[in-house]
Amino acid sequence: MSFHKPGFRIKLALVLFSALIAFGLFQLTGLTFFSDVFVWFPDGRIQKVSPPGNGLYYQPQINPDGTYVVFFGNERGSPRIWKADIASGEVIALTPPDVGARQPAFSWDGSQIVFVSDMMNPGQEHERVEQMHGNGKPPRGLVVNLFVMDADGRNIRQVTFGPYQDQRPSFSPDGKTIVFVSNRGGGMRLWLIPVEGGVEPRLLQSTGWGYRPCFSTDGQWIFFFTNVNGRHRISRIPVEGGKSTPLLNDDRGTSHGPFPDPGGEFLLMHSTRGGKWGIWELPLDGSPPRPMQPPGFEEALHASRAKNGAIAFDVSRRKWVRIVASWVYGRISSLIPGDTDF
Repeated sequence: MSFHKPGFRIKLALVLFSALIAFGLFQLTGLTFFSDVFVWFPDGRIQKVSPPGNGLYYQPQINPDGTYVVFFGNERGSPRIWKADIASGEVIALTPPDVGARQPAFSWDGSQIVFVSDMMNPGQEHERVEQMHGNGKPPRGLVVNLFVMDADGRNIRQVTFGPYQDQRPSFSPDGKTIVFVSNRGGGMRLWLIPVEGGVEPRLLQSTGWGYRPCFSTDGQWIFFFTNVNGRHRISRIPVEGGKSTPLLNDDRGTSHGPFPDPGGEFLLMHSTRGGKWGIWELPLDGSPPRPMQPPGFEEALHASRAKNGAIAFDVSRRKWVRIVASWVYGRISSLIPGDTDF
Protein backbone atom coordinates (compact mmCIF):
# COMPACT_ATOMS: atom_id res chain seq x y z
CA MET A 1 0.00 0.00 0.00
CA SER A 2 1.59 3.26 -1.13
CA PHE A 3 1.27 6.56 0.75
CA HIS A 4 1.03 8.34 -2.61
CA LYS A 5 -2.18 6.58 -3.61
CA PRO A 6 -5.24 8.82 -3.03
CA GLY A 7 -7.21 5.98 -1.45
CA PHE A 8 -4.58 5.42 1.20
CA ARG A 9 -4.38 9.12 2.02
CA ILE A 10 -8.16 9.24 2.49
CA LYS A 11 -8.10 6.23 4.80
CA LEU A 12 -5.16 7.64 6.75
CA ALA A 13 -7.02 10.94 7.18
CA LEU A 14 -10.03 9.02 8.49
CA VAL A 15 -7.84 7.17 10.98
CA LEU A 16 -6.28 10.41 12.23
CA PHE A 17 -9.66 12.13 12.42
CA SER A 18 -11.11 9.20 14.32
CA ALA A 19 -8.14 9.19 16.66
CA LEU A 20 -8.83 12.82 17.47
CA ILE A 21 -12.48 11.99 18.18
CA ALA A 22 -11.48 9.07 20.40
CA PHE A 23 -8.87 11.14 22.20
CA GLY A 24 -11.41 13.88 22.75
CA LEU A 25 -13.90 11.40 24.19
CA PHE A 26 -11.20 9.97 26.41
CA GLN A 27 -10.25 13.43 27.64
CA LEU A 28 -13.93 14.27 28.17
CA THR A 29 -14.97 11.04 29.91
CA GLY A 30 -11.71 9.34 30.93
CA LEU A 31 -13.20 5.99 29.89
CA THR A 32 -11.34 3.48 27.76
CA PHE A 33 -14.57 2.11 26.30
CA PHE A 34 -18.32 2.61 26.60
CA SER A 35 -20.94 -0.01 27.35
CA ASP A 36 -24.75 -0.07 27.48
CA VAL A 37 -27.31 -2.48 28.95
CA PHE A 38 -30.39 -3.67 27.05
CA VAL A 39 -33.40 -5.93 27.53
CA TRP A 40 -34.56 -8.18 24.68
CA PHE A 41 -38.22 -9.18 24.96
CA PRO A 42 -39.74 -12.40 23.59
CA ASP A 43 -41.75 -10.37 21.05
CA GLY A 44 -38.49 -9.06 19.56
CA ARG A 45 -38.51 -5.58 21.11
CA ILE A 46 -35.22 -4.28 22.51
CA GLN A 47 -35.07 -1.59 25.17
CA LYS A 48 -32.02 0.22 26.50
CA VAL A 49 -32.18 0.32 30.31
CA SER A 50 -28.83 1.88 31.25
CA PRO A 51 -28.54 5.68 31.67
CA PRO A 52 -28.13 7.82 28.55
CA GLY A 53 -24.83 9.29 27.45
CA ASN A 54 -21.29 7.96 27.24
CA GLY A 55 -20.96 5.78 30.30
CA LEU A 56 -19.69 2.34 31.13
CA TYR A 57 -22.56 0.11 32.30
CA TYR A 58 -21.74 -3.53 32.36
CA GLN A 59 -22.50 -7.15 33.33
CA PRO A 60 -26.27 -6.98 33.93
CA GLN A 61 -28.58 -9.49 35.53
CA ILE A 62 -32.35 -9.49 35.17
CA ASN A 63 -34.48 -10.45 38.15
CA PRO A 64 -36.48 -13.71 38.01
CA ASP A 65 -39.79 -11.97 37.24
CA GLY A 66 -38.30 -9.88 34.43
CA THR A 67 -39.23 -6.54 35.99
CA TYR A 68 -35.82 -5.13 37.02
CA VAL A 69 -32.22 -5.27 35.84
CA VAL A 70 -29.15 -4.64 37.97
CA PHE A 71 -25.72 -3.77 36.58
CA PHE A 72 -22.67 -1.75 37.54
CA GLY A 73 -20.71 1.17 36.16
CA ASN A 74 -20.83 4.96 35.88
CA GLU A 75 -19.95 7.88 33.62
CA ARG A 76 -17.06 8.86 35.87
CA GLY A 77 -15.78 8.19 39.37
CA SER A 78 -16.53 5.06 41.33
CA PRO A 79 -18.54 2.27 39.70
CA ARG A 80 -21.92 1.86 41.40
CA ILE A 81 -24.66 -0.75 41.43
CA TRP A 82 -27.68 0.44 39.43
CA LYS A 83 -31.23 -0.92 39.28
CA ALA A 84 -33.43 -0.26 36.25
CA ASP A 85 -37.22 -0.55 36.35
CA ILE A 86 -38.00 -2.04 32.95
CA ALA A 87 -41.61 -0.81 32.80
CA SER A 88 -41.00 2.81 33.83
CA GLY A 89 -37.44 3.22 32.59
CA GLU A 90 -36.37 4.66 35.95
CA VAL A 91 -32.75 3.93 36.90
CA ILE A 92 -31.52 4.40 40.47
CA ALA A 93 -28.16 3.87 42.15
CA LEU A 94 -28.20 1.37 45.01
CA THR A 95 -24.68 1.94 46.35
CA PRO A 96 -22.95 5.12 47.60
CA PRO A 97 -21.12 7.41 45.15
CA ASP A 98 -17.81 7.39 47.01
CA VAL A 99 -17.03 3.63 46.99
CA GLY A 100 -16.54 1.08 44.23
CA ALA A 101 -19.16 -1.63 43.67
CA ARG A 102 -19.56 -4.18 40.89
CA GLN A 103 -20.88 -7.56 39.68
CA PRO A 104 -24.41 -7.61 41.17
CA ALA A 105 -26.58 -10.75 41.09
CA PHE A 106 -30.16 -11.32 42.20
CA SER A 107 -31.21 -14.14 44.48
CA TRP A 108 -33.51 -16.69 42.82
CA ASP A 109 -36.57 -15.16 44.50
CA GLY A 110 -35.46 -11.62 43.60
CA SER A 111 -35.45 -10.38 47.20
CA GLN A 112 -31.70 -9.88 47.63
CA ILE A 113 -28.67 -8.75 45.64
CA VAL A 114 -25.12 -9.95 46.21
CA PHE A 115 -22.31 -7.76 44.92
CA VAL A 116 -18.61 -6.96 45.20
CA SER A 117 -17.27 -3.78 46.77
CA ASP A 118 -14.21 -2.04 48.21
CA MET A 119 -16.38 -0.08 50.68
CA MET A 120 -15.03 -1.58 53.91
CA ASN A 121 -11.33 -1.31 53.18
CA PRO A 122 -10.13 2.04 54.53
CA GLY A 123 -6.71 3.22 53.50
CA GLN A 124 -6.93 2.10 49.88
CA GLU A 125 -8.01 4.28 47.00
CA HIS A 126 -11.47 3.32 45.78
CA GLU A 127 -11.86 2.00 42.26
CA ARG A 128 -12.86 4.33 39.41
CA VAL A 129 -14.49 3.48 36.10
CA GLU A 130 -11.65 5.33 34.37
CA GLN A 131 -9.42 2.41 35.47
CA MET A 132 -11.66 -0.32 34.14
CA HIS A 133 -10.55 -2.71 31.45
CA GLY A 134 -12.94 -4.53 29.15
CA ASN A 135 -12.61 -7.76 31.08
CA GLY A 136 -14.57 -6.23 33.96
CA LYS A 137 -12.19 -7.39 36.66
CA PRO A 138 -10.99 -5.11 39.50
CA PRO A 139 -7.54 -3.51 39.26
CA ARG A 140 -4.69 -5.69 40.45
CA GLY A 141 -4.09 -5.25 44.17
CA LEU A 142 -7.49 -3.74 44.96
CA VAL A 143 -9.16 -5.43 47.94
CA VAL A 144 -12.82 -6.28 47.29
CA ASN A 145 -15.19 -8.44 49.31
CA LEU A 146 -18.76 -9.71 49.04
CA PHE A 147 -21.81 -7.84 50.31
CA VAL A 148 -25.54 -8.60 50.33
CA MET A 149 -28.39 -6.08 50.33
CA ASP A 150 -32.14 -6.10 49.93
CA ALA A 151 -33.36 -5.64 46.37
CA ASP A 152 -34.21 -1.99 47.14
CA GLY A 153 -30.63 -1.27 48.29
CA ARG A 154 -31.32 -1.33 52.02
CA ASN A 155 -29.63 -3.37 54.76
CA ILE A 156 -26.18 -3.71 53.19
CA ARG A 157 -24.05 -6.18 55.12
CA GLN A 158 -20.61 -7.67 54.53
CA VAL A 159 -20.29 -11.42 53.93
CA THR A 160 -16.58 -12.04 53.25
CA PHE A 161 -13.56 -10.38 54.82
CA GLY A 162 -9.82 -10.20 54.37
CA PRO A 163 -7.23 -8.74 51.96
CA TYR A 164 -8.50 -10.62 48.91
CA GLN A 165 -10.24 -10.13 45.60
CA ASP A 166 -13.58 -11.90 46.02
CA GLN A 167 -15.47 -11.71 42.73
CA ARG A 168 -18.41 -12.90 40.63
CA PRO A 169 -20.83 -14.03 43.38
CA SER A 170 -24.02 -15.97 42.69
CA PHE A 171 -26.79 -17.33 44.95
CA SER A 172 -27.87 -20.94 45.30
CA PRO A 173 -31.51 -21.63 44.34
CA ASP A 174 -32.54 -21.93 48.01
CA GLY A 175 -30.84 -18.61 48.83
CA LYS A 176 -28.67 -20.12 51.56
CA THR A 177 -25.26 -20.22 49.85
CA ILE A 178 -23.13 -17.98 47.67
CA VAL A 179 -20.57 -19.29 45.20
CA PHE A 180 -17.80 -16.91 44.15
CA VAL A 181 -14.23 -16.80 42.90
CA SER A 182 -11.32 -15.51 44.94
CA ASN A 183 -7.56 -15.27 44.99
CA ARG A 184 -7.51 -16.31 48.66
CA GLY A 185 -5.09 -19.19 48.86
CA GLY A 186 -3.47 -18.46 45.52
CA GLY A 187 -5.06 -18.57 42.08
CA MET A 188 -8.58 -17.49 41.19
CA ARG A 189 -10.66 -20.50 42.29
CA LEU A 190 -14.21 -21.36 43.32
CA TRP A 191 -15.39 -20.90 46.92
CA LEU A 192 -18.67 -21.30 48.83
CA ILE A 193 -19.95 -19.41 51.86
CA PRO A 194 -23.30 -19.28 53.68
CA VAL A 195 -25.27 -16.16 52.76
CA GLU A 196 -25.22 -14.96 56.37
CA GLY A 197 -21.40 -15.22 56.48
CA GLY A 198 -19.86 -15.69 59.90
CA VAL A 199 -17.58 -18.55 58.83
CA GLU A 200 -14.56 -18.99 56.62
CA PRO A 201 -15.38 -19.77 52.97
CA ARG A 202 -15.03 -23.38 51.78
CA LEU A 203 -12.73 -24.09 48.85
CA LEU A 204 -14.60 -25.94 46.12
CA GLN A 205 -11.98 -26.13 43.40
CA SER A 206 -8.54 -27.37 44.47
CA THR A 207 -6.70 -27.14 41.15
CA GLY A 208 -6.68 -24.86 38.13
CA TRP A 209 -8.77 -21.71 38.01
CA GLY A 210 -12.38 -20.79 37.40
CA TYR A 211 -14.52 -17.74 36.76
CA ARG A 212 -18.19 -16.64 36.56
CA PRO A 213 -19.67 -19.50 38.64
CA CYS A 214 -23.40 -20.15 38.96
CA PHE A 215 -25.57 -22.87 40.46
CA SER A 216 -27.68 -25.28 38.43
CA THR A 217 -31.43 -24.95 38.91
CA ASP A 218 -31.48 -28.08 41.08
CA GLY A 219 -28.59 -26.79 43.23
CA GLN A 220 -26.45 -29.89 42.60
CA TRP A 221 -23.83 -28.42 40.26
CA ILE A 222 -21.72 -25.31 39.84
CA PHE A 223 -21.19 -24.16 36.25
CA PHE A 224 -18.24 -21.91 35.40
CA PHE A 225 -15.65 -21.41 32.71
CA THR A 226 -12.02 -22.38 32.81
CA ASN A 227 -9.07 -23.23 30.58
CA VAL A 228 -9.41 -26.65 28.99
CA ASN A 229 -6.52 -27.57 26.69
CA GLY A 230 -5.79 -23.94 25.90
CA ARG A 231 -9.40 -22.87 25.32
CA HIS A 232 -11.92 -21.26 27.67
CA ARG A 233 -14.83 -23.68 28.03
CA ILE A 234 -17.95 -24.05 30.14
CA SER A 235 -17.43 -26.71 32.81
CA ARG A 236 -19.20 -28.02 35.87
CA ILE A 237 -18.26 -29.35 39.29
CA PRO A 238 -20.43 -31.01 41.97
CA VAL A 239 -21.52 -28.65 44.74
CA GLU A 240 -19.80 -30.98 47.23
CA GLY A 241 -16.53 -30.57 45.32
CA GLY A 242 -14.54 -33.05 43.28
CA LYS A 243 -13.44 -33.22 39.68
CA SER A 244 -14.65 -30.65 37.19
CA THR A 245 -15.67 -31.69 33.68
CA PRO A 246 -16.15 -29.58 30.53
CA LEU A 247 -19.49 -29.66 28.72
CA LEU A 248 -18.80 -31.62 25.54
CA ASN A 249 -21.19 -29.63 23.35
CA ASP A 250 -19.22 -26.45 24.08
CA ASP A 251 -16.90 -27.72 21.39
CA ARG A 252 -15.38 -24.64 19.75
CA GLY A 253 -14.60 -20.97 20.22
CA THR A 254 -14.04 -19.18 23.51
CA SER A 255 -16.98 -19.42 25.90
CA HIS A 256 -17.69 -17.33 29.00
CA GLY A 257 -20.48 -16.22 31.29
CA PRO A 258 -22.70 -19.25 31.99
CA PHE A 259 -26.14 -18.35 33.34
CA PRO A 260 -28.79 -20.97 34.20
CA ASP A 261 -31.97 -20.65 32.18
CA PRO A 262 -34.97 -20.67 34.57
CA GLY A 263 -36.35 -23.81 32.94
CA GLY A 264 -33.23 -25.79 33.79
CA GLU A 265 -32.68 -27.11 30.26
CA PHE A 266 -30.08 -24.61 29.04
CA LEU A 267 -27.26 -22.35 30.03
CA LEU A 268 -26.87 -18.96 28.41
CA MET A 269 -23.29 -18.11 27.52
CA HIS A 270 -21.42 -15.64 25.36
CA SER A 271 -19.04 -17.27 22.95
CA THR A 272 -16.97 -16.71 19.83
CA ARG A 273 -18.06 -20.05 18.35
CA GLY A 274 -19.85 -18.10 15.60
CA GLY A 275 -16.87 -15.83 14.91
CA LYS A 276 -17.77 -12.77 16.98
CA TRP A 277 -18.92 -12.61 20.58
CA GLY A 278 -22.57 -13.59 20.73
CA ILE A 279 -25.20 -15.06 23.01
CA TRP A 280 -25.81 -18.82 22.77
CA GLU A 281 -28.09 -21.35 24.41
CA LEU A 282 -26.04 -24.31 25.59
CA PRO A 283 -28.39 -27.31 26.07
CA LEU A 284 -27.64 -29.42 29.12
CA ASP A 285 -28.72 -32.59 27.27
CA GLY A 286 -25.60 -32.35 25.10
CA SER A 287 -27.32 -31.24 21.89
CA PRO A 288 -25.73 -28.51 19.72
CA PRO A 289 -25.70 -24.91 20.99
CA ARG A 290 -28.13 -22.45 19.42
CA PRO A 291 -27.33 -18.80 18.60
CA MET A 292 -29.49 -16.20 20.37
CA GLN A 293 -28.21 -12.97 18.85
CA PRO A 294 -30.35 -9.85 19.47
CA PRO A 295 -31.40 -8.31 16.13
CA GLY A 296 -29.40 -5.26 15.13
CA PHE A 297 -26.32 -6.11 17.23
CA GLU A 298 -23.14 -7.62 15.83
CA GLU A 299 -21.94 -8.60 19.31
CA ALA A 300 -23.60 -9.11 22.69
CA LEU A 301 -22.37 -10.38 26.05
CA HIS A 302 -23.32 -11.24 29.65
CA ALA A 303 -26.83 -12.53 29.02
CA SER A 304 -29.33 -13.51 31.72
CA ARG A 305 -32.95 -14.59 31.21
CA ALA A 306 -36.08 -14.14 33.36
CA LYS A 307 -39.01 -16.51 33.72
CA ASN A 308 -41.02 -14.42 31.25
CA GLY A 309 -38.33 -14.92 28.59
CA ALA A 310 -36.85 -11.40 28.72
CA ILE A 311 -33.06 -11.35 28.31
CA ALA A 312 -30.71 -8.69 29.69
CA PHE A 313 -27.36 -8.22 27.94
CA ASP A 314 -24.66 -5.62 27.41
CA VAL A 315 -22.92 -4.23 24.35
CA SER A 316 -19.64 -2.33 24.27
CA ARG A 317 -19.29 0.71 22.04
CA ARG A 318 -15.67 0.81 20.94
CA LYS A 319 -14.16 4.19 20.13
CA TRP A 320 -14.08 5.20 16.49
CA VAL A 321 -10.32 5.01 16.12
CA ARG A 322 -10.43 1.26 16.70
CA ILE A 323 -13.29 0.71 14.28
CA VAL A 324 -11.78 2.73 11.42
CA ALA A 325 -8.26 1.42 11.97
CA SER A 326 -9.61 -2.13 11.83
CA TRP A 327 -11.33 -1.26 8.54
CA VAL A 328 -8.11 0.16 7.05
CA TYR A 329 -5.65 -2.49 8.16
CA GLY A 330 -7.90 -5.45 8.82
CA ARG A 331 -5.68 -6.80 11.56
CA ILE A 332 -5.59 -3.96 14.13
CA SER A 333 -7.99 -4.96 16.88
CA SER A 334 -6.47 -3.88 20.19
CA LEU A 335 -5.78 -0.16 20.04
CA ILE A 336 -8.30 0.19 22.84
CA PRO A 337 -8.88 -2.36 25.61
CA GLY A 338 -11.57 -4.71 24.36
CA ASP A 339 -14.67 -6.36 25.72
CA THR A 340 -13.72 -9.95 25.14
CA ASP A 341 -12.19 -11.34 28.32
CA PHE A 342 -14.87 -12.05 30.89
